Amino acid sequence: MAAVQVERRVYSVSSPQLFGICLAALGQLGATIEGHDVDQGTIVAMLGAGLLAPISELSLALRPLGAERTELAVTWRARKRGGDRRLLAVFLDSVDVLIASQPVDGAV
Repeated sequence: MAAVQVERRVYSVSSPQLFGICLAALGQLGATIEGHDVDQGTIVAMLGAGLLAPISELSLALRPLGAERTELAVTWRARKRGGDRRLLAVFLDSVDVLIASQPVDGAV
C-alpha cells in the first residue's frame, strides 16, 4: 500500500487567490497538473521527472472559511519508486513564500 501524508493549513487569503498561488507554486516545482476544478477547489498534480525518478502525487483541496480565509489540505502519495516525501514540505514552503510576497491591500 502506498504511503500517504496529509497537511492542513489556514491562510488569510480568498479561495480563488489561494487556488492561483497553489498553481504558481506547483509550476515553480515543475509539476504536471493531472486535473483541477476551480469550483470545487481541487488540484491533482504529479511531481518528479525522468525514467528512474521517484514520482509523487499532491492532491489539494481548498475550503473557504469566509471571504478572506481558506483552509488548504494537501495529501501526498508515493506513485513511483517510493515518491519523495520532502515535496510536501517544499510545496507548502513555496505557498508560504508566495503568500508573503503578495502586496498588501492599498499598497502601491
